[in-house]
Amino acid sequence: MHILAILGSRNPEGQTACACDALLSGAASKGATSEKVFLATCQLERCRQCEDNGWGLCRTEGRCIIDDEFDLITEKLRNADVVVFANPVYFSGLSESMHAYLHRLGRIGWIREDARPGIEGKPVIGIAVAGGGGAGAPECVHPV
Repeated sequence: MHILAILGSRNPEGQTACACDALLSGAASKGATSEKVFLATCQLERCRQCEDNGWGLCRTEGRCIIDDEFDLITEKLRNADVVVFANPVYFSGLSESMHAYLHRLGRIGWIREDARPGIEGKPVIGIAVAGGGGAGAPECVHPV
């Protein structure tokens, strides 16, 4: 089993990474392999809403016109057996990098049926790490 961990934090030694590492360590003890992607360190743009109607090739062709690391990350997601989304909670929401990635993924993976193979039905684990009292964590994962 191969697990792809997509982290919305840029800190490889922060609390989000530590929580993710604990999960991946447990999986490795059972023979799983894993890879981590820190979205904030990737070249990843937000959706441009290319056309006047707010869409673009995402709607008509199931792909994004932006030439950045989105396709590379999404191909890794398609090839993984399990995906972990690990996110630090900022202001009761997703990090900016996680928000940008998930919105673009949604535009190709949830709109066009022919773009869903390798995405739809994949087992997913969510990790939300909040500082302080942690009150923002439930609100952060609610819309996902």
